[in-house]
This record gives sequence, C-alpha cells and structure tokens, in this order.
Amino acid sequence: MAAPLKYNQVYHDDWAWSLAIKGATDVEIAEAFGISVRTLNRWKKDHDSFMVALMSGKDQADAKVEKKLYERAIGYKYTEKETVMEMDSNGNRKPAKVRVVEKECPPDVLAQMYWLNNRKSAQYKRNPENFIDKSIVYEIEDMDEVEAEIYDSKD
Repeated sequence: MAAPLKYNQVYHDDWAWSLAIKGATDVEIAEAFGISVRTLNRWKKDHDSFMVALMSGKDQADAKVEKKLYERAIGYKYTEKETVMEMDSNGNRKPAKVRVVEKECPPDVLAQMYWLNNRKSAQYKRNPENFIDKSIVYEIEDMDEVEAEIYDSKD
C-alpha cells in the first residue's frame, strides 16, 4: 500500500459523508481513501469534523433503513404503472395505454418480529418463558377446584 494520505478536511469530510450515507462500512471507506482502518479510526479521534461527517452520514443511512423496515412491518400502498399493448383487427399495434394501478404490500411478520425484538426486547425477546401467562399457572393442589369449575360450568 502506498504511503497513507494526509487528512484534508474539505476533501475527506465530504467524501466520508457521501460514502457513509450510501451504507459503506468503515472498511469500505478506508479502502476508498486508500488508507488502513487503523488510520481511519485515528482520523475519527483526531478530527472532530471528520467524525461528525461520518456519523451524520451513517445516521441518515440508518434512518432510511429504519423507515423502510417500519413500512414493511405495518404494510404500505404504492402505485405501479402498467403498459397495455392492444392490437387492432388487422394485427397492427395500437398506441400503448398506460394505466396506474394502486397495489398493497401487506404487513410482514418477520419485519414485525425483528422490530419488536429490538425495540421492546424485554417483552418480545426470543424466550418462550415470556409467552407463558403466569396468571393461569396453578398449583397442583388447586387442580381439583379448577377442573370442577371448568367441567361444572359446561353443564
């Protein structure tokens, strides 16, 4: 690898932001700059404007993904253009007709699970114990009374 570039605020801050907002990782950003990840980390420590630009781009990219994940979790409507080609009685094409169709993407259960596992992990983490309703757990001694209540009420 060639000698590392010297940090240039005007040049590197904007470039770091533009790469980060497109979802580039630190490794990819370092490769684009022609520097090591270690140098990139040093620049983040030594140059506040660089760190701000990098974090701003990453935060904006993350926000876009979060918005799309949320939309996928709750479902959304979108419009799609369909081109209809028709033929006349002689087999010649008529001018194409474009029609706008509204479609719906239904809510996605996996997106919902991912969202809840991360946003409300105390209630929705992947642990079967969280799905047991502890209010209906009875002591074995109470089972005779419970069975009597259940079966006597059906008569």
